[in-house]
Amino acid sequence: MKKKIFVSIALLALLAACDDHYDDQFNIKPDITDVKDIAMTLETADYGTISKLSANQELALSKDPEGKTYVEALAEVGTNHYFTEEAPAEDYLPAYLKSKYPNADEGSRFVVTYKLFSPSEYMGDFKNLSAYDLTEDDYKTVWGDKVKASFLSPSTVSKIPGLLKAAVNNPAAGDMKVVNYAYSQTEPSIGGGGDGGDEPAPSYTSVADLLKLTSKGEYTSKGEVVAVNAKSFILKDETGLIRVYQGKLVTCSVGDVVEVSGEVELAKQGMNRFSSKSVFKVLERKEAFTYPDPQTMETADLVTYANAAVPAIQYVTYEGTLTKNSNNINIVLDGDNSVQGSITDALLVDDSWINQTVVVTGYLAGVSGSSAKYINTFATSIVVKGTANQVTPIGLIAYSPIGNYTVKGLVTAVHTKGFVMTDGTGDILVYKNALPDEKVGDMVQVVGTTEARNGLIQFTSTGLAVTSISEGSTIPNDMVPQVLSAAELNAYAAAPRFAYVSVEGTLTIEDSGKGYNYYNLAVEGVEKDLSLSYVDDSDVAASLNGKKVVMNGYLLGANKGGYIQVMLVSIKEAAAVAGLRSLASTRASSVSPTTSALYVYDGDNNAWKEYTTEEAKVAVVEPGVYESLGTDMIEEPETVLPAYLKQKYPYAAAESVVAVIYNEKANTPVVAEYTLGENWIETTSSRLVTTTFTQDAEGISAEASMYVNETFKKDLGSFTIQDVFMDGVSWVWKQDSYGYMKASAYIKATGNHQAESWLVSPVMNFKKSKEPELLFEHACRFRAENPADHLNVMVSVDYSGDVKTATWTALTVENWSDATDWTFVSNKIDLSAYNGQQVTIAFKYASTNEVAPTWEVKNVVVREKVEGESEGEEGGDAETPAE
Repeated sequence: MKKKIFVSIALLALLAACDDHYDDQFNIKPDITDVKDIAMTLETADYGTISKLSANQELALSKDPEGKTYVEALAEVGTNHYFTEEAPAEDYLPAYLKSKYPNADEGSRFVVTYKLFSPSEYMGDFKNLSAYDLTEDDYKTVWGDKVKASFLSPSTVSKIPGLLKAAVNNPAAGDMKVVNYAYSQTEPSIGGGGDGGDEPAPSYTSVADLLKLTSKGEYTSKGEVVAVNAKSFILKDETGLIRVYQGKLVTCSVGDVVEVSGEVELAKQGMNRFSSKSVFKVLERKEAFTYPDPQTMETADLVTYANAAVPAIQYVTYEGTLTKNSNNINIVLDGDNSVQGSITDALLVDDSWINQTVVVTGYLAGVSGSSAKYINTFATSIVVKGTANQVTPIGLIAYSPIGNYTVKGLVTAVHTKGFVMTDGTGDILVYKNALPDEKVGDMVQVVGTTEARNGLIQFTSTGLAVTSISEGSTIPNDMVPQVLSAAELNAYAAAPRFAYVSVEGTLTIEDSGKGYNYYNLAVEGVEKDLSLSYVDDSDVAASLNGKKVVMNGYLLGANKGGYIQVMLVSIKEAAAVAGLRSLASTRASSVSPTTSALYVYDGDNNAWKEYTTEEAKVAVVEPGVYESLGTDMIEEPETVLPAYLKQKYPYAAAESVVAVIYNEKANTPVVAEYTLGENWIETTSSRLVTTTFTQDAEGISAEASMYVNETFKKDLGSFTIQDVFMDGVSWVWKQDSYGYMKASAYIKATGNHQAESWLVSPVMNFKKSKEPELLFEHACRFRAENPADHLNVMVSVDYSGDVKTATWTALTVENWSDATDWTFVSNKIDLSAYNGQQVTIAFKYASTNEVAPTWEVKNVVVREKVEGESEGEEGGDAETPAE
């Protein structure tokens, strides 16, 4: 049913005197009709005009005469320059259109593009947001009578849901609590009740016993790291292997002996694993490390593994065709499509391997997927079949003699003389003796000779060859730093290793007199200062001299004097990042909170759980930040939050999104969404939406049954063109004089050209849609056997102006012309799967130097399904594309 907005008689009389581009409005002949067909986009000033129209103000007041809720919402349209649910465009644009075009007659049509307040869907999760500070009684509940500790540790953070369940009465599903608590990375002593007794030897649970668990719980285990990917590592003891999931890149190396403490969860197929709530600590290094002999698996063996009730982690080799789809790296097996290999959380994959038969060696670690099964593989080697592996795992170089090696990996840190790189098996310094061109996130190949320096193995600059493979990986952004005690730092010189660490100390900056500065970090309890090597002076503010700072960086061994050498990654004044140092905290000494986290109540399971979303990172501003500001609230979030996010995510990629929870008032948390452009800015929570309004005898109303109706007879209409790649052509899509949109990357003089160009619809609001459908006519020639190789109709629900940053799905186009003539054929595609969302349609053209089709498109309609229309008919009298 169409929603009608009527304009009062008094208003109509007033509007009749308005200018409508006529020379003499008072001598209009009654037989002249003025049927408008107008497409327009609202300007900033238009929103103010709309909010001030007396007809609109009367309408808003009529909805809520006492509370004036809708009056305020209408006023905000003028100040915010977008419509909202409380002030919808469908209600308030009719009066505006009537004021602008007072002489428009029945049959007039207005296609209006405007801004609609449209926050990210997940922002609706933040309901009943409030704060809860753990109490002394809470800490007593956690530790019992044996330990006196007013803080949580890695082994007890998982107790928070239980504490909330006891403390919060009658929570509703979706309720959220910002939990503030004191935190220590160090477990408390239980030997003398806090009186300084010796710490007892830790009790470790064997991997075999962890794998037998039937319910999750808190455990500590010890073993050797044998494989690492971008989010996990595999731990091995004498009884078995288990996956330790961290969700971020850990900087331990194969051969490290580590202690892991925290939650063990029950994963798919009974393959238990340490969860992301677990923490690890490197205890020592093995004197030698070698990979075991892999078991060769054929397709049938892999199918058996994928269908096993409880598969075990095992080291194997298998082959198949490597494919890449976004971040998914799969291995298609010969002879069975029900199972594929999957290179789990790959650190690096060379695009030259794509669509080639490769031999994969690594640890199988269970299966993901249901209808199709993907065998998770921690790859230790991938080579094109028939070629020898020239690449040495970085972690093995530490155990190998000095010599010439080839490695591939990601750059994770740089200084003015070189960079550190990792492939997951370990880290190595590439010493160039010159300012490197490489940046954090670059994938590179290094060929060179190793040497021993400061107790570690590194690449020397002599004969060094560095080749770029790709750029822009975000994996290094959230590396997990290790925390070393003063005793461990004192012992480091005797047994150095590569380690990414977070350290707090006092910084001194001294002019060397040689054109550069000395940077040293004095750490309490450590005998000798840490020396920051080859620092770019622009990375360290001179104002930090003499101040306590938090430094993240790589330990690069110790020189002959026993001074630990460090490659700086980031450095901030400790007071300014007090809330960012939970991983570097020493034992908490009081109940004052140092850490914050967000929890949500799961009504289905009657339990609290930590809140996460795939759509954004979630950052809770920690108590230390408020301490540094000298207040218990953030009064100027537009100033404080961008600085806070820059410190918290120093290597975030462009367009990263973070939901920031902060105190607008004391103990009154609110949420704001920020996006990274040149700087962190609060997300502009509006999108362009197009609605068609029509005029009949009753007035102007939104045409709810029609979302897009473009013939392309005259121009693009509400569509836009986005060229992604153009090689030798100046255009692909253009409006053809015969009345359709035409796409081609063929030039008579030079032939086919490679190009990618999109014809994009406006964003359509399907919030109230029921049975939306897409209709269009098209013809194409000079195409491939499969048209979808080059021509696709795409749909997105997150498009915000750039086709490259949106997520797109190809729609199934059933009818294509036979490529022998220019006969147009019709298509009708059901879009009801996208009900309730903001939807964009696009016609994507992608050609190559071999194939450059010509594609013609016209009469594009997105509408509600017409009742009674038989299959095969393409529209009725009122619903066919406008001429």
